[in-house]
Amino acid sequence: MIHPAFTYFKIGFSWLLLLNLGLKAGPIQWGQVPDDAKWVAHIDLEGLRQTKLYQQIHNLFLKEPMAELEAKMETEIGMKIPIDGLVSITAYGKTLSKEPDQDGVLLLELTPELKKIASTWLAGNESESKTKRPDIIQPVDTDITGVFNVANELTIASDTDSNYLCLGPNQERIIAKVKQLGTKRMDGPAKESFSIHPVSKGAVAYLAVANILEEATLPAHQAKVLQLSKGASLSLGEVQDNVFINLHLRTQDSQASMQIQRILAGIQAVAMLNAQQPEWFPLIQAIDIRNDNQRVQVNWNLSLQNANKLIHALQGTGK
Repeated sequence: MIHPAFTYFKIGFSWLLLLNLGLKAGPIQWGQVPDDAKWVAHIDLEGLRQTKLYQQIHNLFLKEPMAELEAKMETEIGMKIPIDGLVSITAYGKTLSKEPDQDGVLLLELTPELKKIASTWLAGNESESKTKRPDIIQPVDTDITGVFNVANELTIASDTDSNYLCLGPNQERIIAKVKQLGTKRMDGPAKESFSIHPVSKGAVAYLAVANILEEATLPAHQAKVLQLSKGASLSLGEVQDNVFINLHLRTQDSQASMQIQRILAGIQAVAMLNAQQPEWFPLIQAIDIRNDNQRVQVNWNLSLQNANKLIHALQGTGK
């Protein structure tokens, strides 16, 4: 039987990978992203937890389930794992398609407390941890410590000079990356392939791709938009009293940008016609679609007041 600790680890890692398809706290540290990256994602979880919208959603939907999950993990694993100890997630890779990116790298920034717990458990120090590290996770003999193999499918590297865990299927790439990590912030300009896709002010999540997702399995309209695009970025966040999503598409030419605008406007119109509840109307009407030569901008801004109405409508407790 697979050890419960590994079950939680595998579920958690799979969930984090899903964030790369379809967020050190604050803006993405471009110095962590190599020049050969074709996609990048960053989630500022510490910043997310400070937004007004998240705090409301947490109190309504997440508080009790998260407390129950922490208690269950403590019972089965033998350690108290602070779920809010995950500070940020940064991921990057070379391809985005139907197949997993074998060169993908996932960087988890943890609080010092959670980093110590993770490192202790990975090291198999039973004097500090009640739960033995499962046999499916084995240390790797390298010139640095803190490198582990999981079921011959995944490499985990625990950097000793920072609060990061580095994960991915390519062991050589993971080891090379963990050697670059340290206590210094890695500020720097955006990579050339992403320079036209700035991170919006107030963003707590950012996703950008520098290539066309030709192999992605998507409905016809979305696939057509991708075929006409030469790169895209998505920023999500909160500024002042508004929640926003900003989509930026770089196109082949002005004709392609106009075609994309028409496709997206059509999707918006259909969504308005099919909206079943009035609370959804402000949500859909808040979408602003524009094109400028070889760029298409889709900006969605919703006041926290309207967001609250939508949350309560979904909860079924009021308008």
